[in-house]
Amino acid sequence: MNDDFGFESILVPYNATAGAEQGLRAAVEFAKKINGQITLITCIENQSILSFFKKYKNQSFEQEKKIIESELKKIESKIKELKLPIKHVILKSSFAPNTIIEYVEKNQIDMVVIGQTKLMKTEGKYHQSMVTYLLQSITCPLLIVK
Repeated sequence: MNDDFGFESILVPYNATAGAEQGLRAAVEFAKKINGQITLITCIENQSILSFFKKYKNQSFEQEKKIIESELKKIESKIKELKLPIKHVILKSSFAPNTIIEYVEKNQIDMVVIGQTKLMKTEGKYHQSMVTYLLQSITCPLLIVK
């Protein structure tokens, strides 16, 4: 039986939440079976919530990027031990779901794997979850891990 599903490139939105960790674990297991390459994408939004707190007001995109890059490199080294190709990209964004969709289209990503994080009751009233937004807008297969 041929296990090649034609999914060579797997994109995993990653923001260090429990949902992102679940998505990454699922992507790793899937990539092992199909010899796929994983790309972690982290979006730093222009209007980060950190900017509302005085102590983080002066955090620049470059400062945030360095911190995130350091963490992603640790993840990459663990996954490379499994002999899986992995890379990461950190992008400045005004709205993360749109940035992810644009990246998928520009880079011909075959599949997106995302872990679902439950929204608090009040959050659900004001905005859609990233999963819901991607489900409605993305053009490639989307694997949602609950």
